[in-house]
Amino acid sequence: MENVKRKMEENAKNCPSDSNISRVLFSNQLNKSNESTLCFNKAHFSRSDFNVERFINLARRRANLSQIHNDLRVYLKIVQNSMIELINDDYADFVNLSSSLVGLKDSIEKLNKDVESIWDDFFSSTSSLISAATNIEKYSIDLAECRQLQICIRSKISLIKAIERLSEILNNKPDELDGFWMSKLADSIVDLELWYKKVGSIDDKLLQLVEARSSCIVSVREIVEQWLIYDLEKDCQHINVLLGILILTDSLDSTVSKVMTEIIDCKIEKRRDDLERFLYSIFAEIKKMRKHFISKAKKNGNCNLDVTAFLDKCLLTYVMSILDQDRNPFILQYFGSVLIPSDNRLFHRCFLSTCEFISSWPNPASSRIVLRMIRDKFNLLVYFKLETQHILAELKESTIYEKINLIEHGSEIGNEKLYYQYSVIVINAFGRIWSDDVFLPPLIDKFWDFSIKLLSSYLGWLDKISRYSLAAVERNDDNIESWRLLCALRSDAATLDARIFDLALLTVWKKIREIEVVLIFWLNIFILTYKILDVTTFGQCLSFFSSRIAEKIEDLEKSSIEKVAKNLSKILEGVSDIPRHYRWTKKPFPAEASIYIIEAFSAFSDFQNEVGNRHWPSESIINVSRDILRVALIYFCKKAEQVLDSVEQTGSSLQRFKRRTTNLSDQSNTDTDENKIRNQLLFDLAYCLDWASNHSLELPVIVTLMERAKNVDVAIKEKVSAPAEMH
Repeated sequence: MENVKRKMEENAKNCPSDSNISRVLFSNQLNKSNESTLCFNKAHFSRSDFNVERFINLARRRANLSQIHNDLRVYLKIVQNSMIELINDDYADFVNLSSSLVGLKDSIEKLNKDVESIWDDFFSSTSSLISAATNIEKYSIDLAECRQLQICIRSKISLIKAIERLSEILNNKPDELDGFWMSKLADSIVDLELWYKKVGSIDDKLLQLVEARSSCIVSVREIVEQWLIYDLEKDCQHINVLLGILILTDSLDSTVSKVMTEIIDCKIEKRRDDLERFLYSIFAEIKKMRKHFISKAKKNGNCNLDVTAFLDKCLLTYVMSILDQDRNPFILQYFGSVLIPSDNRLFHRCFLSTCEFISSWPNPASSRIVLRMIRDKFNLLVYFKLETQHILAELKESTIYEKINLIEHGSEIGNEKLYYQYSVIVINAFGRIWSDDVFLPPLIDKFWDFSIKLLSSYLGWLDKISRYSLAAVERNDDNIESWRLLCALRSDAATLDARIFDLALLTVWKKIREIEVVLIFWLNIFILTYKILDVTTFGQCLSFFSSRIAEKIEDLEKSSIEKVAKNLSKILEGVSDIPRHYRWTKKPFPAEASIYIIEAFSAFSDFQNEVGNRHWPSESIINVSRDILRVALIYFCKKAEQVLDSVEQTGSSLQRFKRRTTNLSDQSNTDTDENKIRNQLLFDLAYCLDWASNHSLELPVIVTLMERAKNVDVAIKEKVSAPAEMH
């Protein structure tokens, strides 16, 4: 690379001077021709990856280093010349721009002077206009205030005229109802109210007008109320116009009170002897009066929504007032014991009568608020507590262990019997709260919840009684056998489960479906808090309760099997005393089963009779009896086998000893004590085998033991050969 550079320097010395080259570059055409004759491609200089060595290598393919050097200097001059031309062009543009800016500045200064003079002229010309506009605005405000005062004065004058006109109409009141006069009265009231509202604010100067207006309105109210009472008692011919006047004077509330006092209350017969009949007569008379008023209004073509709403308000407000114990102390002595119940049956009947009255009321949507207030007068929460608190008290008392006793002959519930007082209380309570004499539709959620709590408490009681109460009962003086308590408890659980299911299916479901039918109507009246009921959850609770009862029944059956089998096994242990009864006692040869075996199966029969009397299902009796018998007989066979083992071990030595001591060598083998023991075992085993066969119970061990007891020699040989085989 250094050699190449040295050669380029030597060639530079031999190349033409700059003055010669510059003369060649003055012409553009000459520049272009020089560019076309260059030995390299000038595009290489614009590449981003330009490399000197690569450029030299490519250029040397077309020329030598001297030629390359000359061409490079030529290209340099071309570039410099182009740059000079660009600079000259930009400078010319700059000079032109500067001269233009100078002219523009002069124009702007001239325009500024013109604008200032124009603004001065504008301000001077508009100042007079502003002054004139200000004066006009002031005069306009004064004129508007004056006009407003004129309007107010005219309104006051019109109000005074309206009061005078209304007073004149009132002074010319006809002796009888006149439709034309009432139309004039209504127009004058409308005129009076319009001008009164037009006046707006009332100052001290207008107090006399206000008093005059109030006096006129009071007079109108009294006259129209009297005529309305008269019209209601007659034929309701003008009730529509009269109500319109009362609405204009905002007097409906006082009119309702007057109608209640002078018309409705006079037609209600006050009774003290029978509150239920008294309330029923009130409802009947209210319905009768409504029907009578509506029929008269329809007959004269005056029955519209306003008339119907007014009549409903009067009648229903009277019903509400007669039940309003807080505001009517006289009525309190009638319905105080009903609204806050002291007699639940009376409360129930009166509430249902009220609900029937509400449900049969025509067009309930317009009277929703009053109807709801009538229903809310009854204290349902107190009623519910009174109905359930004695049940809770009885349940609490019956859980005291010292008071847990069996009902001797059972308490009949329908066609079934219950043997524990707690079961009787639960079933009676469940049936009672859903009975027609107790159940109320608005309390369905509370009765539902209470029913679930009853079932839950019964499950808890079953757990406690099965775990703890038996030990406490067995310590009592009555000495009741625990298995009898278990049998009764199992019977109660099954009976209660079936009874609860029947009540739910026949009573609870039926009432819920009835409520679903009428509930939409109730919702339209009261906007009640409870919803359309879904019995799925309640059904799931009952299914869970039945499954838990089934588990408890299974546990009780297992406990019964364990206790009865234990008692039988204890009695069957008497088989161990057979050798003691026949050895050295000279008792006669046995002819029947032992007393203990008869006693054991007598106890077993007592159990079967007990569960039969407790109305256990036949299948359960058979299965439980078979399980008890299996456990007891297996235990008996173990004891009998032990007796046979002892007899076989000691039999031969005892026989020889007895023959020597008694000199009875000619005594038969059949009369020995061991034979008596074996024969007694045969009788006992045969007795057990009969009982097992009667209960379809197969126990091969009994047959095996009987064979051993029959064959004396075989038994002895087995005992002798067994040790030999072991050796």
